[in-house]
Amino acid sequence: MGISAAKEKRTVNFTSGPIGLPLLLFALPMMVGNILQQMYSIVDSIIVGNFIGEISLAAIGASTPVTRLSISMAIGVTLGVSVVVAQNFGAKDEKEIKRTVSTSFIFFSLFSLVITILGYILSRKILSAMGTPGDVIDEAVKYLRITFLSTILMVGYNLSASIFRGLGNSRMPLYMLIISTVLNIILDLFFVLVLKSGVSGTAWATLIAQGVSFFVSLIALIGKYKAYMPNLKEIVFSSALMARFLKIGIPSGIKGSLYWLGYVLLTSLINSFGTNVIAAFSTASKIDSFVQTPMISLSNSLATYVGQNVGAKKEKRIIKGVKVSVSLGVAFSFVLTIFVFFFAKSLMSLFTQNSSVIEIGAGYLKIVSALYVIYALQEVPQGVCVGCGDTLWLLFSTLCAMWVVRLPLAYFLSSRMGELGIWLSVPSGWFVALIFANSYIISGYWKKYMK
Repeated sequence: MGISAAKEKRTVNFTSGPIGLPLLLFALPMMVGNILQQMYSIVDSIIVGNFIGEISLAAIGASTPVTRLSISMAIGVTLGVSVVVAQNFGAKDEKEIKRTVSTSFIFFSLFSLVITILGYILSRKILSAMGTPGDVIDEAVKYLRITFLSTILMVGYNLSASIFRGLGNSRMPLYMLIISTVLNIILDLFFVLVLKSGVSGTAWATLIAQGVSFFVSLIALIGKYKAYMPNLKEIVFSSALMARFLKIGIPSGIKGSLYWLGYVLLTSLINSFGTNVIAAFSTASKIDSFVQTPMISLSNSLATYVGQNVGAKKEKRIIKGVKVSVSLGVAFSFVLTIFVFFFAKSLMSLFTQNSSVIEIGAGYLKIVSALYVIYALQEVPQGVCVGCGDTLWLLFSTLCAMWVVRLPLAYFLSSRMGELGIWLSVPSGWFVALIFANSYIISGYWKKYMK
């Protein structure tokens, strides 16, 4: 069944017309959206660091890799949903879009429930196995358990957002995030300053804000794209269709899981250096993640672009889109390098007044920011793999980058140089990922999807 011209006006159709400006305009809402998602944990850290103290700040830092690991598989598979929706949109197959939406919501509801139950029960054991210091672990357990309760809400929002993006709409997820981020800030201040509920309050604030984000985005999805949403009679669970987006999404989910499992081990190593180093890494890594969002958003934008053009069988447009996206990523990287490198201490001071934490964190930021151009050259081209649904390639990339290079290097260098050795190991994985992502494109392996 075809997709009418009236419906297409509500979306971005990348299969014809100009390339550069539409790609950038599609990426911009995702950039802002990714920044707002980062703001959840950043606002938590700013408020905790300034109004509660370094122990609570370290508790958030110790919990972050665990929460990211727990949801990365689910978020990875939502990427598979986005790719399938984008390819079906490019092929103008409305019926398959409905079946994808129905199957994905049923699957993710069950998957999130399992993650929530296991995560809540095992929180203390996981943190203990990571070597979380005794003065931090009780606060970390409280924060982590509440965060696990919000898993289904976070995954639900990301699933809705992936469907929007697959249909060529990156603005609506942004609007939902603006609402939830403002609400999160207000609730953070209320729980911490008024109710005096400590680090647990920031977790509850985030849970409530994520719930609002999910339900509003779901209502908007049904209201704006009713023609693509299944009615009660059309709700089905297609094992064949699920297998299709799991084939795309599971390697991406495992990739994310391997990445954050690597960060769990990295955090375990950092924990051995004491509370100040934990707090510094927790804060600096949030800033680092925050400023990387333009490159990530360009990669996501390219994935949607490639997905639609794979469905439309337009090989030459894909090549042009890659060149434009990578050029934009490199431009962003130069600007971000200058900003972070020269204002590292000022950025750290937003989160804490502890001079030792500021100094340690600034050292990390100066090292990684100097190589942001390498990050851009490996992150943006990954959108081609995602758009083609060939995420297994990215799984191998992460396996080599994190587990073969970064982690062994971190343990080796830290034994000789202290925490500085860990900071030096972080960008090493980017060089490996750069080789994988670009060799995939240069080899022309992706062209098999044009047949």
